[in-house]
Amino acid sequence: MAAVPAPPEPLTADEQRMLAQGKHEALAQLLAQSGRHAVAGWVLEQIWEFAGACEHYARAGRPLDALRAAIELGRSDVLDRIIAVFTAADADTRQQAAALLQRKGRHADAARMLALGDHDPEARARALVRAGDRLGAARVLAEADRVREALAVLEPLPERHGPTLQLAAELSWELGDAEAAVRRAQAAIRAGGVDRAALGRLLARGLGALGHDLAAQIVLQSHGPANSRGEAPPAAPVPARFQVRASLPASFSGAAYEGIDRVTLAEVEIHLLLAELQEGGAADPAVQDTLEAFHRRALAAAALEHPAIRGIVQFDARAGILILPHEAGSNLRALIRPPGMPLARARALVAFLLEGLAAAHLRGLVHGSLLPAQLVCDAAGRPLLGPFGADAIAGLIATRTGALEELLTITAPEVRAGATPTAASDIYSVAALLVALVAGNLGGAAPEARALVEDALADDPARRPDAAALLARMRRRVADLRDLSMSTEPIRQDPTVMSDDSGLAGHGVVVEAAPGWDDIALDALLAADVPALQPVLDRQGRRVALAAWPEGCRRLADDVPFIQLAPMAIVDALPVEAAAAVRARLTAGAWVVTPAGEWMLALDELLTR
Repeated sequence: MAAVPAPPEPLTADEQRMLAQGKHEALAQLLAQSGRHAVAGWVLEQIWEFAGACEHYARAGRPLDALRAAIELGRSDVLDRIIAVFTAADADTRQQAAALLQRKGRHADAARMLALGDHDPEARARALVRAGDRLGAARVLAEADRVREALAVLEPLPERHGPTLQLAAELSWELGDAEAAVRRAQAAIRAGGVDRAALGRLLARGLGALGHDLAAQIVLQSHGPANSRGEAPPAAPVPARFQVRASLPASFSGAAYEGIDRVTLAEVEIHLLLAELQEGGAADPAVQDTLEAFHRRALAAAALEHPAIRGIVQFDARAGILILPHEAGSNLRALIRPPGMPLARARALVAFLLEGLAAAHLRGLVHGSLLPAQLVCDAAGRPLLGPFGADAIAGLIATRTGALEELLTITAPEVRAGATPTAASDIYSVAALLVALVAGNLGGAAPEARALVEDALADDPARRPDAAALLARMRRRVADLRDLSMSTEPIRQDPTVMSDDSGLAGHGVVVEAAPGWDDIALDALLAADVPALQPVLDRQGRRVALAAWPEGCRRLADDVPFIQLAPMAIVDALPVEAAAAVRARLTAGAWVVTPAGEWMLALDELLTR
């Protein structure tokens, strides 16, 4: 505690005697009874009775002394009450109070004190910055029309704090920087800005100023007037938020369109599942029940956020509107064509599907509709599992020759007979897809492929392997270190030639760091001077070009006890930030043994986890 100042007025001999005898509380009571509250507060301050001292100072009209006692007391309610007293004080007194609070390290309270009057906004902003409230400081400066200083206070901008990014976008627009306003408004939308409607308007103005005609028409999703149950009209989101650009073949039922999300500017697929039904049929309770069943399973699977499962932008079951992210590749049906693809490639495609199925089956989720026309490929050519539960709306699909042929060749026999889809029926469909890809046509013969999945095509569902077991077979990795010399399946990884347009130069394998990798751990890993890491050829942000594995390198199988076999000292040699992230993602498949018998960590495996 700071030294207590001299008493506000002299004490009598009797009062000094009581003070010397330690009768502080009795003396304070006597002083208060005679109206000498300032001295009573001073007496109580000697014994650290700050609550009483604060009250007596306030009654005596000495707000600065009351504030000093309240700070020492440390109770926020008392401090708030004393700060409110300064509303009636003059500017000089408030300035002294703010200085006292700052000396005590209470910068946020100092800013509150300065906010009570017409004080210098820079002083308030500095106090807020010292208190760690950069957003509050920027708002103070912005209100004082000091826009450039306000924007400078926010730097460096956080990546995921919506309110800060929204204010930065607004300040950039005020400064006439349309490009920065658009960029920051988009970041604020992704981060969840506090006022999405205002962000949408700002984004539209900014893009219009930059000359983007389509973007200038951006309108945020409007829910319209609520109905009697407080629910928004079901069809309102689509015309407000999504702009239709072209029609697509319907994968599920009804009609499908390619469009653009005017909020995020991302390309989307718009599926109107009820487009083929008459108005009365769309309102049928049975139809609504099937859509709700589809809705529940689809959202549950999308929530897994597995790379092999397509995400969902929006699903309004009542309106029968399903919005999916647009994928650049064709559907899997287009890949089933003569003369068929090599077994190794087909096995790789099916293994990716199985990874997603294995994750879903572990949580009791069944896909139910693995028809090749519903499985689209991403830009890397990997097939993606469409929304889970599409089998629930099979009755809504108009009869199409292609769809019927797929149902007869890809769907499990028990499901064709009317049984409910199960995890085992998903396995049958995946195995049938493998055979069709290798044969080059639906229902074709591909003896080598069929031999690989013979048990998965069994009529009895109980005889079929689960997704994890079939996945291990598709990968055909080394089961044990002692079998390395006997393995016949090397790592197949075709190098990508990178052009200047991609921002990465040279030859290698390009991977994108998974969202779970934070920038600090990623930077530490890619800058690590550890020879046993897969070489990094080039990098642009979170995209990394890695050296392709030479012929003869082999990965460990998933069930290998790698902790007992692999040299974990390689992980220990990594920087601390990187080592922790690697340990959290380490699997058997992240270890590669070269033809020379050397162990290496596979970044192409770790970075995608």
